[in-house]
Amino acid sequence: MLGLDVGAVRGEDDAMVGLWLAERAGVLPMALADDLERIDQLTSDRGASTLIESGARAGVDVCGLGLDPLEVAVHAFLDHGDVFEAAHCRQVVAALRGTTEFGGRSAVAAPTPTLAGMQALEAQMGQHFEARARSPHCRVAMGRDAERMVFTIARGALVRADEALEGGVMVVRDSAVPVYMTEHALRYRPQRRDVVVYDSASGQLRIRAGDAASVQAYRRAFGHLLHADAEWFGNDPVVSLEPLVRLGRAIEEPTPGLAEVRVVGLIVRYPQGDRGTVAIDSDDIWPFLNNRMRSTLADGELLEASFRIYRPGIAASTLVRARVPNRVEYGKLDDTLFRPYLEARGILAGPASRVDA
Repeated sequence: MLGLDVGAVRGEDDAMVGLWLAERAGVLPMALADDLERIDQLTSDRGASTLIESGARAGVDVCGLGLDPLEVAVHAFLDHGDVFEAAHCRQVVAALRGTTEFGGRSAVAAPTPTLAGMQALEAQMGQHFEARARSPHCRVAMGRDAERMVFTIARGALVRADEALEGGVMVVRDSAVPVYMTEHALRYRPQRRDVVVYDSASGQLRIRAGDAASVQAYRRAFGHLLHADAEWFGNDPVVSLEPLVRLGRAIEEPTPGLAEVRVVGLIVRYPQGDRGTVAIDSDDIWPFLNNRMRSTLADGELLEASFRIYRPGIAASTLVRARVPNRVEYGKLDDTLFRPYLEARGILAGPASRVDA
């Protein structure tokens, strides 16, 4: 639930500490839970290397008494907070994919947000998430690495229901006595994290969120937080293809007013930027997404998707192309026929625009 591997806790009383954390996970103070999770995120070999590199830049030895990644992370967190924060920000940024970038009105540096400003941001985004059936839960944490401010936003996701076991009578063949177990649906709301990065030197804002409406909401909220202007980073339409990565073929599910929607093309940038892009075009792209292509889609950057739109009773179709961050191309089809589809799937948000295909 907290994203913390309690089995990673080590030391003389590791078993007792791990059990204590597991039993009290539901009531851990949120600040403590966040700190433990950030430490856990830097306990990999890569995380330790990032910490050591950040320490070297600051002229600080963060290795402590050993080179064990967990020891390095804990030592840096306790004794070298600035180095730990910079390394954590660097790791978060390095792992980002699927971000949408916006330039500001100018490259003027923004002041560090105040506590009141951060609280107002949490309230504003909480209202946005609640309106989209994701609960008003929203917590924003900020870290800094040189000229970059890195904001991590914890929020609720859609409610999920999984099968679980509970006490009750269940008849088992060849059992001499009844077995008191039965299944029921366990409903819960997972926690997700979005990331917003502001580069003071360039004035650019990078947003990693799950749908276009959230990207748009973050763009306005951070424009107000950083520059007291909700439209500082623009007011163009927003296109996000993250829903396609997350939903896969389910993105083509039936839509009122349309006979059928097919994804017929993708353009993906490889995870390694110097390898260029790969394009897929087919009447049905999904069979072409083998393991290698799925990995490229998940780890790379999805730049463009093409949708073939079919209307009821009309054999001809219209091709609609959506390209990040803000471009939608289509022919002479009235956008009111397909715009609700793109908005409902989280692909498009913001004022309408049109570019002939």
